[in-house]
Amino acid sequence: MIKNILTLILGFVLIGCASIDNEDRHTIYAVYDKSKVGEMAMINALVNEIASNYPEINVIEKPNAKIQDLDLNKPCSIITAGQFGISLAKSEVPQHVKVLLCVHQWFDSMKSLHNIYITMPQHTIDEKIQHIAQQNHLTLLPTLGVLHTMSFEALEKEDASAVRLNDAKVGVILAGDAELPNGGWKTFSTRNAKKLAEEIAEFQKRTGYKLLITNGPRTGRAPNAHKNSKLDFVSNAFLRVLKDKGLEKDKDFEFFDFQFGQPSALKAVIKIIQANKGFMIVPGESTSSISEILSVLPAAIYNNDAMNAMHKVFVDQLVQANLTTSWPQTPDAITYPALPPQEVDVVKKFLQ
Repeated sequence: MIKNILTLILGFVLIGCASIDNEDRHTIYAVYDKSKVGEMAMINALVNEIASNYPEINVIEKPNAKIQDLDLNKPCSIITAGQFGISLAKSEVPQHVKVLLCVHQWFDSMKSLHNIYITMPQHTIDEKIQHIAQQNHLTLLPTLGVLHTMSFEALEKEDASAVRLNDAKVGVILAGDAELPNGGWKTFSTRNAKKLAEEIAEFQKRTGYKLLITNGPRTGRAPNAHKNSKLDFVSNAFLRVLKDKGLEKDKDFEFFDFQFGQPSALKAVIKIIQANKGFMIVPGESTSSISEILSVLPAAIYNNDAMNAMHKVFVDQLVQANLTTSWPQTPDAITYPALPPQEVDVVKKFLQ
């Protein structure tokens, strides 16, 4: 009986120790706007890296949370992203809490940030930004492209049963309007879409390759775009040209329309193209798409009017480094080395 009592006491002690250990674990709050697909991808890349290689850290996801929703009295840090994250970082954050902000470019609203970490593409960091960072005690963690969750392992798990043209060799992503650092926008117009469609139709007739085509949330940007099951006006203009050029839907190409609230077909498209040893045709204004694709597949990048100066710098750097090629000056088959994951180094430096 005494033995049983001692065993019971020891059990309570161990449970108490485990509770204390759990309370003492460092917590990282992942706080983001869950309506922003690209920003969620950046956060998820960091969360996955921490979960895989830093099991001693407790990660708590708090979508759309405010500072007052977080318990900042215990040992903790915050990772956040985009305009939502910029606003969060401007809140009353205690000095002992480290903040990591993920962005795909510098925004003017970031000038008033102080004493935080910022991860952003190397090509978007100029001398002016470096000067602001030094003055405001900002720690910049540059990356090649933006953070994302695309990987060979993720593609293996992807369900590609929605794709009917399983022998397709080339994937196409339609561009979309792109935000400027000052909050304005540059437009991927119907004129851009028609020009791209003419080039792709010529390519398809020359090669005979079947195509998997998808648009994105910024394609034909409008209040109700991609929300009511109707095709946006830019994608519609693109598809009309393919039809006029004699390409047949579901025979020469398959089109997947992005709709908010529904799963994107992009990973399924990439999985099929990768299996067939093909390549993707990717828009130059989408740094996130370029970063994702080049981590698993060769790509040709096309210029469009939505690109700003920094987009052009990034694409030029990749082409000059022999990591990609420009569309439409593209061979019928291309191969390039995959870009390494960028989140590994970011997490390591943030946790130091």
